[in-house]
Amino acid sequence: MKTLADRKRALLQADREAALAEKRRQLRELGAHDLLRQFDEDSTKPVNDLSVAFVDMVSEDLRAAMADLGASAARLDSVRVVTTLDQAVSAQMTPFDDGSGLVIVADGIFGMCSSYCQYFALCADKRSHATSRPTAFWRVLRDLGKGELFGYEDVLTALLRYHTAHQRVLAVSTQLGVRLSPGGERYAAQLSHLAYRFVIGHEMAHHVLGHSQGPSGFSPGEHFPACSADDRRERDADRLAFQATRRAIDRQSRGRLETMTMLERAIMAALMAMMALHVAERTLFIHRGCTHPPAAVRTGWLLEQLKPGRQVSTRRLLRIPMKATEAATDLSEHARPFSWQALDRDLVFSPMPRSYLEAIGELDALQCETEAFHVAWLERHAHADTAWLGDGARLAAAGKPVPALRRWGVDEGTSRALGNPQRALTFFTLKERIARSFTERGIAEPWVAPHALVAGMLIARRMQPRQARLVQGPNGRPDHEPPAPSISSG
Repeated sequence: MKTLADRKRALLQADREAALAEKRRQLRELGAHDLLRQFDEDSTKPVNDLSVAFVDMVSEDLRAAMADLGASAARLDSVRVVTTLDQAVSAQMTPFDDGSGLVIVADGIFGMCSSYCQYFALCADKRSHATSRPTAFWRVLRDLGKGELFGYEDVLTALLRYHTAHQRVLAVSTQLGVRLSPGGERYAAQLSHLAYRFVIGHEMAHHVLGHSQGPSGFSPGEHFPACSADDRRERDADRLAFQATRRAIDRQSRGRLETMTMLERAIMAALMAMMALHVAERTLFIHRGCTHPPAAVRTGWLLEQLKPGRQVSTRRLLRIPMKATEAATDLSEHARPFSWQALDRDLVFSPMPRSYLEAIGELDALQCETEAFHVAWLERHAHADTAWLGDGARLAAAGKPVPALRRWGVDEGTSRALGNPQRALTFFTLKERIARSFTERGIAEPWVAPHALVAGMLIARRMQPRQARLVQGPNGRPDHEPPAPSISSG
């Protein structure tokens, strides 16, 4: 008999195909033919294989591993997994009245994981090449002692910001390419699949552990996602997901050496998945979308499962990736926006024309300007018949987001819905509602996108709750880390 999770999964799979077709139509209408080509190319790469068959294979591997760890057979049999193009979701597990559960993961999360994995493969490639030369070998040892074995912070920051800029502005998950050796390509693909496994495993763990919430009211029999502000639940889910990932490796490896190698990679893949979720949730959502604790806290929990010596070395290795993760989520005037001109073309590439890549950089830079700049921008472009642009900007800066939206022409119901802090809201959704209104009110096409981006930033700045910085102390641990709850082993 089909469960409620089965029915919802079937609907989302049908929606996925329709959403892919709609996204292609939108890109054609925008004249973004190069982006459309990359969108199609990215979806066919093995590292980005999010087909039903692949997702089912990963979930079956995790079911078998969790069963070996003693998880309830009934809970394992009643959980389903699906991917979605919907940017209003990061990764979540939705429980249902009949006891079933549905894991939903956005493509963008997997894309972000892939960017981290390509970066790590790049570092491995460069270090492998360096250690083949005697003088470079000593530099590697020096960097390791300083905790800087992974360099290229600017490259990782650019990879992440390119990805988040597309998600925020166009709701498209796309990536820059990284020049890797054939071995590096295989390494990146392997890390990506391990990272995907951890993301899915974490959400499945919520169901296996019986985590649930109250009825959502959005759909009959559906509850709110199991992810919550409860650190105990999140820590338990991380723990089980990591144990299941390790157990799946034990089941599939063909020898002790392969097992040890894969376990090492599984640790890094899990850490990358945590950082990817951190970046995605903190750049995409304005409110009610961050369903996982900060990466610095989650990585601390995972590292506690390692031996003390390994904890220290891994914390050191994470310093540069953590710095890039912080830089990728910074939308203040102190941010380092994406810049194609500043990147080393021997390390990264893109099939997109230079004009397009530079335009993405300009949009990223524009969203990182100060509030005063954004107000002045709209005031400067307001004329006699568009005085409402400046009026709305001043209302937003005065902390009145709903009246600002109304002044810009967004209808009252939509304005109140966008301003409701109890509903998840992505930046793209906010920007699109404003852009639609600007178009209807006669703003010329070349100006709709930048004006809507600026207006969206003015609103988001006042709506978005203040978030703690992802900062590590001298020992690599997060500053102001809350005490980790004790849990039973399992």
